[in-house]
Amino acid sequence: MPIFIGWINPELIDKYQFETSAQDAWEKNGGGTFSFKDPLGTGQKRKTGGTGRYSARSIAQQMFKKNPNMYFYRHNEPGMEQWTGDWTEPEKEVFLKVAKEYGCGDKWGVFASYIPHRVGYQCSNFYRSVILPSGLVFDDNYQFTPSGRPVYVGPHRGRQS
Repeated sequence: MPIFIGWINPELIDKYQFETSAQDAWEKNGGGTFSFKDPLGTGQKRKTGGTGRYSARSIAQQMFKKNPNMYFYRHNEPGMEQWTGDWTEPEKEVFLKVAKEYGCGDKWGVFASYIPHRVGYQCSNFYRSVILPSGLVFDDNYQFTPSGRPVYVGPHRGRQS
């Protein structure tokens, strides 16, 4: 299965006036260079409240327009309730439709923008715990343990400072 090649759900692009590509979203909302020490791409080190760490949730909220993948990995569309628990059959069908049309396996936040009430980390978990083991999607970035659990073996992107 190829990586995700789509962009945000077009309904949300229209509703929230998102840019039409990740590059435009980043550049037209302040640009800069992303790093884990400067996740907002401001070029300045931010104070972290003494812990030396950022609040991923807070950063994601600040990145709504600039990096929607980061936002939708942890949040639903504003005002939409997040569902927990087992996925319904209709949700599974939507997941597979989006996967077939755009691919999956990375950019889980943007992928999740197509699935109401679910966020990116839920989609990622559903992919690894249900979709891959059931054989509904083949992904050569995963191998299965003898117990049937998929383990990522694809290329790892190193974290840059």
